[in-house]
Amino acid sequence: MSRTLVTVALPSLNEQRRIGDCLDSLAASIEAAPDEYAFEVIVLDSYSDDATVEIADSHPVVDLVDFVERGILHARHRGFELAGGEIVVSVDADSLYPPEFLTELLAPFEPDVALTYGPVEGEKRANIDASIRLALQYGLPFVGLDWVSGSNRAIRTQDYFDAGGYRLAVDGDSLARVMAEEQLLFSRRLSGKVVFAKGAKSSQSARTLEQLFFLGEKEGGESWDIISPYSTFCRYREKLRRE
Repeated sequence: MSRTLVTVALPSLNEQRRIGDCLDSLAASIEAAPDEYAFEVIVLDSYSDDATVEIADSHPVVDLVDFVERGILHARHRGFELAGGEIVVSVDADSLYPPEFLTELLAPFEPDVALTYGPVEGEKRANIDASIRLALQYGLPFVGLDWVSGSNRAIRTQDYFDAGGYRLAVDGDSLARVMAEEQLLFSRRLSGKVVFAKGAKSSQSARTLEQLFFLGEKEGGESWDIISPYSTFCRYREKLRRE
């Protein structure tokens, strides 16, 4: 029987505390997936200076660890460049995935479907970041839009390139622009259908919200701040202090 190869692409940067648990959860999800799929797992590391690479390299579910410049969009894009799979599943190292995750995320794929995505819950019950994200994910489809979380989605590889890929020029700028490109604008450039797979749930740490004001580390954004004007203000204030 011919099997559809799926590439699971996981960006990382100094994730030694979380990446092992994430990979364990992905391994269980791969084990539970239907036999019609085969999987490869690629870790895209932005030159971590902790034990992230060692943990990933030694994990039995990982097929390849590759290195990429800092910036989440560059890491996601590199995953598509290296992918051998017909479909690329994007995940994050600070997330956990239940056994049914891949089964539910891949189930909606038909010939006219380009992208599927699932709801992202918080690792804690009282998680403001996750609550906002879930409200966007469940609410925006009613007005013809999709909020596609970077940590929970699957895209046909060819459709990604046909749409021109992510606009990498916004990487490392403001978090708001990166999130808009990755989670809102890109899906609108796809020619195929976008499907919200409600059963493909995952849980993510609250780090994104926590780092809206401390963004030097999150997934490689070297100079991110919540919005570009705020970044400019911070740089100006620092200049005055030095003078």
